Amino acid sequence: MQRSARMTFKSKLFLTIAAAAILYLLWCLWTGWREIASAFSSFQWRILPLCLLLAFGNYVVRFTKWHYYLSILNIPLRPLASFQVFLAGLVMSATPGKFGEVFKSYLVKEINQTPISRSAPIVFAERLTDFIAFLLMALLGVTLLPNGGVVFAVSIGGVAAVLILLSWKRAAEWTLARFARLPFLHNHADKLRTAYESAYLLIAPRPLLLATGVSLGSWFLECVAFYLVLWGFNYPLPIASATFIYAFGTIMGALLMTPGGIGPTEGAIGGLLMLLFEIPKGVAASATLIIRICTLWFAVAVGLVVLASCSRTFSAAADDRSLDSALRDLNEPRP
Repeated sequence: MQRSARMTFKSKLFLTIAAAAILYLLWCLWTGWREIASAFSSFQWRILPLCLLLAFGNYVVRFTKWHYYLSILNIPLRPLASFQVFLAGLVMSATPGKFGEVFKSYLVKEINQTPISRSAPIVFAERLTDFIAFLLMALLGVTLLPNGGVVFAVSIGGVAAVLILLSWKRAAEWTLARFARLPFLHNHADKLRTAYESAYLLIAPRPLLLATGVSLGSWFLECVAFYLVLWGFNYPLPIASATFIYAFGTIMGALLMTPGGIGPTEGAIGGLLMLLFEIPKGVAASATLIIRICTLWFAVAVGLVVLASCSRTFSAAADDRSLDSALRDLNEPRP
């Protein structure tokens, strides 16, 4: 009875993807299908496979960061299984801030019994270093915007505050002790402490610098893809300008925490193309649509394919009951 009354993890996953897709469809309708269709007729479609290849190259490079983090935390996982877990986690790219990729921790737990609270901070560290990388890339043109410096300053301040709190162990332990006194967090104090210990190791200076460098290299591949998309519409921009626009749009999506950044990211990218370079609305919207298909939706598709095809690796994790058990493990107190 309880089983039938509770929505399964797979149902929640597909509902999340469906909600993001509907939101994206609404954005396209608001932009104007006729203008998009007209611009599509001039696009050089032979560029599309190369853009998809660059997007997949981003995943390969980012995988090295994921596997490096696993080694820092001494979580044993064979490279092939680790790569499969990483790719499967892309299915959650359409979640706010991509933090749904903590799904990778569920898969790791089912493979080698690593507690979720121990590996989940890896996803936080991934997002943090990605955000720092986008901020650095946005420096290429942030002064072009009237309020760009404010957005950049607020973002840098937020990142600095997080890093200071995590690296200042006495302050972090004091904060955790206060949180542990709260009724709804009291039973989870041990897991919070485990998560913090993992996070503390991951944001140490050496891992932070190395991971941020990997993020810069991986996400720059998608910036190159965006540059090629614009070239395919016969509106080439300098690579620095294309990088700035893509990075700034991604930052806006991350700050506003919409599913997959849908709405703010497209609005920022398309708006900057029109505002700064006077690119026609139809072309700006079409270029934005194509690059987002090549990045966001391609990532979701790759995650779905890997999750479905690697049934042996994820045999336990792909079962709804095992996933539900993993989810309850996050919320149940330790004995």
